[in-house]
Amino acid sequence: MKVMQKAAGAAAAVYRSALLRGVYFLGGVLVSRGAVFGTYAPFGVAFAAAVPYENALAAALGSCFGYILLLRGESFRCVASVVTVFALRWLFSDLPKVNGSRVFAPLISAAPLLCTGAVIVLATGKGKTAAVMCVLEALLAGVGAYFLHETSLLAAGSKGIATFDQQEIACIVMTGCIFLLSANSLSIGGISLGRILAVTAVLFCAYYGSVAGGCIGGTATGIVFGLSAPEYGFLALCYSFGGLMAGVFSYVGKIGAAAAFLLCSAVVSLKDGVTAQTAAVFYETVAASLIFLFIPKEMGNKIALFVTPHTGKDAGDSLRRGVIMRLDLAARAISGINDAVNSVAQRLGDCYSNELEGVFSRTIEESCSRCGMRAFCERDGEEGHRERMMGLAPILKSAGEVEESDVKRIFSKRCCRTEELARTLSDNYSSYKGYLAAKARAAQIRGVVAGQFSGLAEILYGMKAEFERYETCDTAAAERITAALKVSGFLALECSVRTDTHDRMTVELELADENRKLLKRDDVCREISRLCGRKLSPPQSSVVGNRVRVTFSQLPKLDVQVASAQHSCRGGRLCGDSFNYFNDGSGRFIAVISDGMGTGGRAAVDGSMAVSIISRLVKAGLGFDASLGAANSALMVKSDDESLATADILSFDLFSGEAEIMKAGAPVTFFRRSGKVIRVEPPSLPAGILPDVKLTHDEIDLDDGDLIVMVSDGAVAMSDEWIGAMVRDFEGADVQELVNDIIDEAMISSKFGRDDDITVLGVRVMSS
Repeated sequence: MKVMQKAAGAAAAVYRSALLRGVYFLGGVLVSRGAVFGTYAPFGVAFAAAVPYENALAAALGSCFGYILLLRGESFRCVASVVTVFALRWLFSDLPKVNGSRVFAPLISAAPLLCTGAVIVLATGKGKTAAVMCVLEALLAGVGAYFLHETSLLAAGSKGIATFDQQEIACIVMTGCIFLLSANSLSIGGISLGRILAVTAVLFCAYYGSVAGGCIGGTATGIVFGLSAPEYGFLALCYSFGGLMAGVFSYVGKIGAAAAFLLCSAVVSLKDGVTAQTAAVFYETVAASLIFLFIPKEMGNKIALFVTPHTGKDAGDSLRRGVIMRLDLAARAISGINDAVNSVAQRLGDCYSNELEGVFSRTIEESCSRCGMRAFCERDGEEGHRERMMGLAPILKSAGEVEESDVKRIFSKRCCRTEELARTLSDNYSSYKGYLAAKARAAQIRGVVAGQFSGLAEILYGMKAEFERYETCDTAAAERITAALKVSGFLALECSVRTDTHDRMTVELELADENRKLLKRDDVCREISRLCGRKLSPPQSSVVGNRVRVTFSQLPKLDVQVASAQHSCRGGRLCGDSFNYFNDGSGRFIAVISDGMGTGGRAAVDGSMAVSIISRLVKAGLGFDASLGAANSALMVKSDDESLATADILSFDLFSGEAEIMKAGAPVTFFRRSGKVIRVEPPSLPAGILPDVKLTHDEIDLDDGDLIVMVSDGAVAMSDEWIGAMVRDFEGADVQELVNDIIDEAMISSKFGRDDDITVLGVRVMSS
């Protein structure tokens, strides 16, 4: 069996190798047919010099065959040049540094044409014009070999099309123009198929690549086709000017770009009057414009990845790293405030005792240690002396100080320093009261720090983590989107197009509130997808004041089917449980359940407030722990009475399939993965009890067909084994059936115990 598999693999490798060589042979045939100045065809020689060495023989044979078909009896010089190029490549094949040099291919392609051309000029006695044309042909061969060689390196590399910079795109466009030139001779009535394809390519570059794409495409095609024949020299200006203006008016749409190119082409080509060549160019432009207008948008989205110039990320990356560093420092500084407050409280504790007894011990130490009568006073022992002194405690508590007469009454005739003892005791008690006030203030500050500063630190840490996820910012795409929305009547106050470390794109817009109707238009999402060259999911929005934050994320590979059901305790109108689910705009599905303490209206307020705060902050881009901290602070200051709520949060990454379950006092969550049920129930505390509350985090990987069931406390009041069994045995197509069955069973169980609010949320993972 293994022998057969190896034989099949070897046969497939041979087939792929033969197919690849056939492609290079065909490429040599095509590129050698591209002629400049009417009869000069240097690009077949350039192609043989530029392709990878393992395919050089196939390319050389194809070029020779193309020259024989194109030039007939005059093909000897070009064929000899191709043979010379292949011989030189074979000669230097053992020197990788020479073969890999960027100047090697241009040199070995230009030298044979220059030498053979010089021999013919000298042998035939042709004039200076022939000599100049010979030099130009050799230069064009060298330039063509450079572009072909660079394109072959890009094709063999690991970089994606979307990461090419403008120089690399220019090389690819020039290579495409060299191949298009081979179709220039295919004409009917003077109308060339090659020029029609060239104009179509320029329109694509201008429409999807804006001004930069139009300039690159127009200049490249104009130069190549302007050199095809002397009478078509005006094409260099015609195509470059038309590409520039088509890029300028690309925001108007396809019709605007095509009309701008057609008008500019007509102005340039007709400036010297109507000729057969200018008329043919006009008809070719009309034909190319019609082809461009009727090409589907789906194809355009793929082409946009090719023609959109890549913005250098060095400056943007440096700025990103600077912002991350500043956020990290700010978060650490704010987190350190809590340590500073605790340090102050510790120093206070070192200075003063926490008990009133410490006041009397300190007084004895300060006043009695140097007294010569101390032994007489302590005849009953030191403890007895302290007990007699503590008899002054009621007076201290009521009056805040003691008089000398109070000391004389307690100690009778035992003490000879009653005045000093009264003064020292009053001073120490005053310091003790100051300590109590400082301690209360420190506790109050610690509460503020835990509830506010710690929450702010979590927000900054979350922003830092988000900045770290994003690797590049596409400013060119952001400018195109802003311009397109402006044409549609929408003003984007801010626009950001970001790509994270996993190559997922996110588009974020900030609009005025009156532009919220943008979200209801499907064509806007399709247009933004086209401008970005990615398929984007429908927008998600969050409203802050009079601003709307709209987020489009790249369409993920997974989707979810969601079902929910609730039961209110004793059939009441208000349910103490609250839930919400949404896509956060970054490729994650978020679900939140909160169970307020108790039942009825008060519990409904607590649960609803927790869900609302967490949902709003997560949609705005904050982290889950920071969002829970804000909800916790709101619950603690809502009223003087105890007010608490659980938090059960699911974050499911629709790209990777990674599910993260986070809990604060919430019950068990059930996952069915590959037919097996997994229970997740980490211990945690609800929000609203302590100033600093944290979520527990657990992760699990899911795939198509897996299930998630989240429940509130009311569903598992008696037990939860039966829910796991129902999740394991469920085979229905609609998750709503499972959710309804769990609610029904939970209500039956509640009849034998205490009725409670019940919430069940079911999520099925599906392929998108």
